[in-house]
Amino acid sequence: MKQPELGQKILELRKKKGLTQEELVEQCNINVRTIQRIEAGEVTPRSFTLKTILNALGENLENLKKADKVKAINRNWENYRFSIIYFRIAWICGLVYFLSGFVEFAVDYARFQENELIIPNAAYVSMKFIVLITFIYFMWGFILSGKIFNNYLLKIGSYFLIGVTILFYGYDMISLYYELFYIEYVIVIQSIFFGIGGFIFGLGLMRLKNVSGNIPGIAGGFQVVSGILFTLVFMAWLGIFFLIFTVILQIILLYKIEELAKENIESLE
Repeated sequence: MKQPELGQKILELRKKKGLTQEELVEQCNINVRTIQRIEAGEVTPRSFTLKTILNALGENLENLKKADKVKAINRNWENYRFSIIYFRIAWICGLVYFLSGFVEFAVDYARFQENELIIPNAAYVSMKFIVLITFIYFMWGFILSGKIFNNYLLKIGSYFLIGVTILFYGYDMISLYYELFYIEYVIVIQSIFFGIGGFIFGLGLMRLKNVSGNIPGIAGGFQVVSGILFTLVFMAWLGIFFLIFTVILQIILLYKIEELAKENIESLE
């Protein structure tokens, strides 16, 4: 908690205890001028001084930090009142992305492993474009979650995966008409980059505590494992297996966050 909110909180706790500044000074052995400046928001106390004051007021520093975090999240909900519709679009796009991914996998397997494009070029480009757009909107739900819950790692992982997806899906579409690089090299680089992005994203998911029970932790764990397997390249096939369950959990998580958004925004009205 930063100033001046910290000083206001200490002032509130002191009055709640029925103490004057002089009486508080006697209990924590701190200069009265220091107490005055802290309560006025003029200075930020050192950690030891803050703990001493809070102990005298019967408050715990960790509880104060948790309360401050909850307050910050509530302010974020107020700033993102429009978030309900975005979360709904995000999990619906996630569902479309998940289902279309099976078709995409079959088409790409035929193209890159058997050297046969089983659908017309226009249909292939349309399919890639649909998967790309739904993936971006899907990830946007997690970017918004990162903003609301102050989870910077989740935002970084989401942006990274969006960037990598745009880059390699662009290559997939352009390579229909131009011979750019050896596909084997591209697949290796793509697997490594998706693995790194997935690992960061998974760690971000695991930090979504107190949201929908154990879902973030399980989804994040699966995502981290999948990311490691993709980074190893030769184990990418197993990473795809883990990713299937991960995406299902992520869709459920965004649906749960939408429900949480409804509750919090309604409580603010």
